[in-house]
Amino acid sequence: MEDHSDIGSDSGNVGADSSEPRFLEAENQRITTLSESDKEAVDRLFQYGFDQENTSNLDDREVAVLQVLANLEQYPAESSTDELVDATLAGIDQFEARREARYSMASDNRTTIRSIHVPEFFATAAALFLAVGIGVPLFQSIQANERISTSQHRLGTVGAAIAGFSLDHGGALPLSESDDQRGTPLHQQIYSQNLAGLVEGERCGFSSLFAGDESQPRPMVSYRVFVTRKTFNTANFRSDDILLGDPNPVLESFRARERHAHPMSGAITHDGEGLVVYRFDGSTPFIVQPVDFDERPNADSTSQRHMDLIWVSDGYRHGDQDGIGWPQVDSDVVLAD
Repeated sequence: MEDHSDIGSDSGNVGADSSEPRFLEAENQRITTLSESDKEAVDRLFQYGFDQENTSNLDDREVAVLQVLANLEQYPAESSTDELVDATLAGIDQFEARREARYSMASDNRTTIRSIHVPEFFATAAALFLAVGIGVPLFQSIQANERISTSQHRLGTVGAAIAGFSLDHGGALPLSESDDQRGTPLHQQIYSQNLAGLVEGERCGFSSLFAGDESQPRPMVSYRVFVTRKTFNTANFRSDDILLGDPNPVLESFRARERHAHPMSGAITHDGEGLVVYRFDGSTPFIVQPVDFDERPNADSTSQRHMDLIWVSDGYRHGDQDGIGWPQVDSDVVLAD
């Protein structure tokens, strides 16, 4: 068997074409290189897994390489000192700390001083004014529409209950059993209590008519004021006549003993900008001004449109201390809560 135990040694003079390992001088350091045959042997050992127990399939050069590696495992080496271990661990800690510092954002407690640029200031101010100018009106419009929808739903519910009551009572509209209502000023009574029978008959809920509790109810609906009980019947009204509406602000001002609200004021529910009414045909329009128009005949048998203020009776004088008065004819629309 050819002896290859001289792998990696520096003995002998070998040429450039030799298959033996050779040394290259690099200043004061000796660098060992492997021959092409040794490289191929090492590559084959990598494939075999450097199995030192099973050498039957290895050639002489591969066995020699394994022997050299076995000698390296037996090379005497001193155990690491505690100082070296501590230094190594300290180095690892420093490396981890530097890496963590690179990937984290250090807090800067210094106050950053930025100058205000005039173009940026005006651009920001313009954007804010634009946002306020568009956002606030849009929000107010959404709120106004929501209040209108709420009133329409409430009046529609009460109107449907009145229609059911009228069908069951030969066309009569709801009125309480009290006979002295017209002897009491409207602002000194809760006129919408005439609708309390709808709650008792389970035709609508209490919250559709009043806020608060039954001991201190606050009207949420105004109801058409009757002239006589006998004529207070659906047969005496047209389909476009008004039956219900939002609470009457003129009555509220009388009750609060404040400066009397103008009869052209809108409902408080809608910030004075209009009111929702319920007509006998079941429609619930939102009208800007609290007026109704009635066709009345003239002396020459012609008709003329008459404007009727629905918060007060005909002939009302603004600021009248006696209240808004009771209507004298069925065509006079007066809504009271």
